[in-house]
Amino acid sequence: MRNRPNAVELLDIAEQTLTSEVAPDMSKRQRYNVALIASAMGIARRELSGGISAWDGELDTLSALYGADPLETPETTLSRLNRTLAADFRAGVYDKEGTEQKAVLNLLCQDVLARMDEDNPRYEKSALPNNGTRCPGS
Repeated sequence: MRNRPNAVELLDIAEQTLTSEVAPDMSKRQRYNVALIASAMGIARRELSGGISAWDGELDTLSALYGADPLETPETTLSRLNRTLAADFRAGVYDKEGTEQKAVLNLLCQDVLARMDEDNPRYEKSALPNNGTRCPGS
C-alpha cells in the first residue's frame, strides 16, 4: 500500500506551496528560479499521473507495426519498439508514402500533442493544424 499523500499529490502540494507561499517573499530573480522549479514539478506530476507513454495509443500503434511479445511487460515492449522505430527511421523504412508511413506520422503527431499537454497544458494549440486536436491520418 502507498501512503497518502502519494507522489503526485506531494508534487502538487510542493508546487502550490512554492508558487503561493514561498515565491512572493523572494526577490524577482529568485521568483523566476522558483517558477522554473514549480514548472518542472508540474511536468513531473503530469507524467506520473499518466501511463507508460504520453499518448495512450502509442503501444497499440507500435505493436500493430512490429508485433509484440506477450511475455514482455508493456514498458519493456514500448521501449524495444521505440528503439526499432528509431532504427527504421534512420534506415529510411518510412520514407515512401503508404499506409505504414501514415500510421507512423500519426503516432509522432499524437505523441507531440500529448507531450505538449504534459509539458504545458495551457499552451494555445489553436495555431496548430486542426487546432491541435487531430493529426493527419487519424
